[in-house]
Amino acid sequence: MRGCEMPVLGLRFKNPIAAASTDIARSVEQFEAFAKSGVGAIITKSVTDAPALQNDNISRIHVTDLEQNPVRGSVPEQYTLFSRGGSMVSMEAFEPKAVEMLKIAEKYQTIAIGSIAAGRTENWVRFAKRFEELGFPALELNFGNPHGEASADKLGFLIGQSPELSAEIVKAVQGAVKIPVIVKMTPQLSDITGTAKHLEACGAKAVTVMHRFQGLMVDPETDAPVLGGWAAIGGTWMKPLALANIARIYRGTKLTIFGGNGANTAQDVYEYMCCGASLVEIGSAFMLRGPEYARQVVDTFVALLEKKGVERCGGLVGKTAKQIVPYKNLSALPKRKAAYDLQTCAGCPDKPCVDTCYFRALRVENGALVHDETKCSGCSLCQTRCGKNAITMQIFE
Repeated sequence: MRGCEMPVLGLRFKNPIAAASTDIARSVEQFEAFAKSGVGAIITKSVTDAPALQNDNISRIHVTDLEQNPVRGSVPEQYTLFSRGGSMVSMEAFEPKAVEMLKIAEKYQTIAIGSIAAGRTENWVRFAKRFEELGFPALELNFGNPHGEASADKLGFLIGQSPELSAEIVKAVQGAVKIPVIVKMTPQLSDITGTAKHLEACGAKAVTVMHRFQGLMVDPETDAPVLGGWAAIGGTWMKPLALANIARIYRGTKLTIFGGNGANTAQDVYEYMCCGASLVEIGSAFMLRGPEYARQVVDTFVALLEKKGVERCGGLVGKTAKQIVPYKNLSALPKRKAAYDLQTCAGCPDKPCVDTCYFRALRVENGALVHDETKCSGCSLCQTRCGKNAITMQIFE
């Protein structure tokens, strides 16, 4: 579908769906399988100068449902992915694969984006130059990797949390190459919009929002730390956090945004774009469900655009973000109140809505529900507790 094409950073993506930098691009075979799926881009596995991370044997992944029960068999729609090790590759080991990956990307009209997670500034520059020499059309600088303490030099989120070091690396890399450079941000920041503005002031043109958090899980049987300690944690539950940060950066900067973390479905891709992302990276879901699932997401996204009558998906970017009412303007929100089907309420013996009305707008008299509209704030907590579908929220002047 022509309406899926996205011109971004001087490149033309056939659709806005990208396979994030994960083990998806560890082997040429898997890279090709995802290129065949129809995704618009694939970000390679990060190249690093940290010897401790250049070891496939350190990778550890633990997947749970939202109640932290280990997943066995089919992956639930809502899940948490907890991974430790951050196994990456050296440039020397990556180069032979890179040549093949670029040929595959050209064959399937998929844009291959190189990824770097170095420690020393000179290596960021050296790797960036080499990616450009190999023929990669764009680069992603991994300032978000949660395994940052795995080197004597600062890595990943430790760089992302340092304005000075971030600026030094961004300026050095952008001064060394002509291809577009994207900065992948850590969510572990006190002010992610302020950090994005700082990166923009340093000359960055694009950011990926965002990488995963560093978390910790406890084995309920042994009380030991799962996977041995803190690790990167993400999953579908991250979506509202990612959407908020994408929208804030969209509203506060002129940066091109690649959305990431928490995106799982075609509907998610649509929403990430509405909040300000021009492209959307999917990682965990593609890892867990494979290239056929990636094809399904692409096809479903095309169908979704057709269903909604969207002729050009670029027109979606920022659609929702532009409508956000900031906290300082909350009084501008439409006034509303709850309306009750009292006949249905009469058949409800427990009336849990009453106990959860903290504005005391509800009470029971002679077994009947009484609603004091003058006290109703329109918060909708009563509607949440109602199991009878007897409550609606109504707008009023």
